[in-house]
Amino acid sequence: MIKNLQSLRFVFIMLIVMSHFIGSTFGFGGEGGVAFFFILSGFILSYAYEEKVKNKEFQHKSFLRKQFWKFYPLHLLTFAIMIALDARLGHYFHWTKLLANMLLLQSWIPCNDFNFVANGPSWFLSDLLYFYVIFPFLFLFLMRASRRTLAITGTIILLLYACLAASIPEDMINPLLYASPLTRQIDFAVGILLFRLCSSNIGSNIRKQMERMTPQQTTWLEIGMVLLVVISFFIYEHVTWRFCCASLFWFTLPPVLYVFYETDKRLGNITRMLHTSFMQWLGTISFEIYLTHWIVMRVTNSVMTSCGIDIDNQRLVVILITLPIIIVVAWLTQRFFVKPIYSRMALS
Repeated sequence: MIKNLQSLRFVFIMLIVMSHFIGSTFGFGGEGGVAFFFILSGFILSYAYEEKVKNKEFQHKSFLRKQFWKFYPLHLLTFAIMIALDARLGHYFHWTKLLANMLLLQSWIPCNDFNFVANGPSWFLSDLLYFYVIFPFLFLFLMRASRRTLAITGTIILLLYACLAASIPEDMINPLLYASPLTRQIDFAVGILLFRLCSSNIGSNIRKQMERMTPQQTTWLEIGMVLLVVISFFIYEHVTWRFCCASLFWFTLPPVLYVFYETDKRLGNITRMLHTSFMQWLGTISFEIYLTHWIVMRVTNSVMTSCGIDIDNQRLVVILITLPIIIVVAWLTQRFFVKPIYSRMALS
């Protein structure tokens, strides 16, 4: 297990959660967090299954079955709860939107009315499921292709993406650039390419240089990566949404992921913090935090409003009350729902 990346899962999940607390004024959190997880998915799957895929020992059906039982039951549970909460307020969706969401097809439909129905964050699963399907094929292509082929292919894809981003109507940016599996597979591919760099001769030489660094130098390098995230936030604030909702993070997040992967065995101060048992535990429940936080926020907002708390003007109070509840609910969900089902269905 790569402990640094495990803890960073929680850090970037918190960026997403905070974006939902704060709203559009902190779009960076949601978009940066989503990009991080798509890139991380490509990297971690490559790290975990490299040898099996290369040696044709990768059991794709078994892999898909395990991933399915890891996330789909919780998707159905959160979907049903949000539908019930909506129905309580007299808010109903057309059956086609509900069916698309239930089957995790919503991100394939280029329409905002379909993408974020019921438990809105579940659109992420629609993309992730597609990435799981294409993983072994995309991995082999990206790992075996020559640098020249990658350079030509990458240039063509970036030019096509830039043309698409610059030309589509404003109301299509979200469904086509932010949520669509076909455009977000670029993030996934970036993660695989990052793994290729780590496992290449260039990566080996970089690793040897980093091994000579003192703990103090490692700390400064880690701080530099934190500053890179901060700098990307300020860039985000001054770049049109057409490019900052996804493509900005293809260039700023991979160095962060790469450095913290390489410093995982070293003694930088930030690595020490990420290696604490509490941060590791938080990282293990990041998926449950992601899928349940909308429900918790909705319920706690309703309760606080009924208690006379002005949730719009007392945002900090709302956050301080709700965040611990989100974490506890995520832990309980994992322990008493996700793990038992996964152990019984996927590991049987």
